[in-house]
Amino acid sequence: MKHFKQYYAFYVPYIFFVITLFILIVNNEKADLHLRITSFNSQFGDSFFRYYTNVGGSLPYVVITGLLFYRYRIALFLLITQLTGGLVSQIIKQTWIESRPIRYFADNYPQIQLHQVKGVDLYSWHSFPSGHTITAFAFFLALAFFTKHRKLHFLYFMLAMLVGYSRIYLSQHFALDVLTGSIIGLLVTASWQMYFQTLPLKWADGSLRNVFSKKKR
Repeated sequence: MKHFKQYYAFYVPYIFFVITLFILIVNNEKADLHLRITSFNSQFGDSFFRYYTNVGGSLPYVVITGLLFYRYRIALFLLITQLTGGLVSQIIKQTWIESRPIRYFADNYPQIQLHQVKGVDLYSWHSFPSGHTITAFAFFLALAFFTKHRKLHFLYFMLAMLVGYSRIYLSQHFALDVLTGSIIGLLVTASWQMYFQTLPLKWADGSLRNVFSKKKR
């Protein structure tokens, strides 16, 4: 309970996000819901989400590399959660080989043309769950654990949610893929945080700055 209160600015809006998406999924047919969500497209949205979706790609690893110069502990925690989330994602993807929107509509509704963003390559398989969404929620929740300001916690949630939305907007995933991905990312990170707190890891409070500063001496 203490954990929830400490990070409620992330968890509370996330709960509303899960409930809302769950209700939409339960009360709408898979294809209909996807078309409704992607109908809210624009030139700005195409340009923005084409690039922003990469926040759930390689960006966390770029940040992790930079954090090695700040504190090993944070970089290590982010790396562990990213690798764990990625492993879980691949296991599920290879177990349930689900078609992505472009393939699903081609097979079941060939008369419907999905909104496509120029410059974005659409994949056909391994839709469930959304790996980018797992990455984003794991990454931003991990950042929240090392940040005291609750306004930033809410901002982190919004940034993670936008990655999930971008996957639907770009027709790379369905809503269920995004919902499941967010849950996996959150559970993986929250689980590791409880375990990570029990580890002494005194060396983890150092950084590469300390290494280079000693060499200069």
